[in-house]
Amino acid sequence: MKKIWLLLTLVLSLAPLPLAAQDGFDFKTLDKLGVNAKNRTNITLDSNMLKMAAGFLGDDKESEPLRSLVDGLKGIYVRSYEFTKTGQYNESDLEPLRAYLKQAQWNRIVESKSDEESSEVYLQPAGANRLGGVAIISSEPREVTVVYISGNLKPEDIAKLSGNMGIPDIGSGRKDRKAKAKKDDE
Repeated sequence: MKKIWLLLTLVLSLAPLPLAAQDGFDFKTLDKLGVNAKNRTNITLDSNMLKMAAGFLGDDKESEPLRSLVDGLKGIYVRSYEFTKTGQYNESDLEPLRAYLKQAQWNRIVESKSDEESSEVYLQPAGANRLGGVAIISSEPREVTVVYISGNLKPEDIAKLSGNMGIPDIGSGRKDRKAKAKKDDE
């Protein structure tokens, strides 16, 4: 996931973005993914919940950029599932989200696939070098993570959200998860 966040940050800093409309996605369609999961993380923060959560950030100058960013967000949705064995989730359960993201207003800017891992990053342009949304789908044999951020964002805002409000930390890497998985296998 670390590589995806870093690549996303780089691409966002270079991409001029055209105007596009925004629609919503029903995240209940992803609930099937977690049926067999040993660990589930399900974060759903609509704009009202985000504003309330921003109140917990404090009133210092350090948290001001994040608080002002939250004002432009419509929602943050994170679904993360860890499984004990390979094959406990069906890749087709991600198809409703992929179908939604393949619509004309979303652009897939990253697609990375290997034998066992797949990562995709989508942007929803909103004009004037702004984004209407960012979606990340990362799947491994025993882990699936979907991060979806909806709202009025500048490309540099993505890094501000890292490690906050349920968004995975850019500093946490796949290497740590693989070491943990190896330890779990022993």
